[in-house]
Amino acid sequence: MTESSNAPVHEAESPAAVQWPATATPTGDAPVDKALGPLADVAGSPVSDHGELYAGIHDSLLEALDAEPGLPSAPSNNRPEGDS
Repeated sequence: MTESSNAPVHEAESPAAVQWPATATPTGDAPVDKALGPLADVAGSPVSDHGELYAGIHDSLLEALDAEPGLPSAPSNNRPEGDS
């Protein structure tokens, strides 16, 4: 004898859509706004690339925030420590 299941049958659900902000809100500080620019690329990139994007944004923000006001920013050195 087989029993009938009254459990609802669910069709395959699609993953919830991520609500990304349209753009970063300008800060009024040009070097910081430039460093935040790549945030626009995060939504369209594969998740596996997010770490690298965020690390680059972090490094750019550190450079912008460590710079002396009124002086040109130092050239970016994106090589890992120990590389020559």
